[in-house]
Amino acid sequence: MSPRLKILLATDTAGHTTGYYVVARGLRDAGFEVVLGGHLVPRRIAEVAVQEDADVIGYRIMDGAPEILVPMLMDSLKTHGAGGIPVIVGGIVSSHLIPRLNELGVKAVFPPGTPLPAIVEWLRDHCSA
Repeated sequence: MSPRLKILLATDTAGHTTGYYVVARGLRDAGFEVVLGGHLVPRRIAEVAVQEDADVIGYRIMDGAPEILVPMLMDSLKTHGAGGIPVIVGGIVSSHLIPRLNELGVKAVFPPGTPLPAIVEWLRDHCSA
């Protein structure tokens, strides 16, 4: 049996969490191991990712500015020696920011309304434990 992919989910806000929990449940139901990090600043996301030995980080952005938060996360991951952990972003991200996030190293961006099977399929196709 192959090891399960471990995904750390984190969010930029403590509010509006329904989608966060729906995605977490969908990923668990699809067989992934999900670590709920909750509302964390980028530095803490990197620390928790290392502590939990996460294979992927899913960062839900609703209220924050992705063009500020994502570079902070990527820098923190490098500082913690975890720059190789793939980062995916979900939530409210303007389409004009997606190329910049990809340049920073974000592997995929999933806007609101992305079907869970599409996220699961992307993870299975692009990440391994």
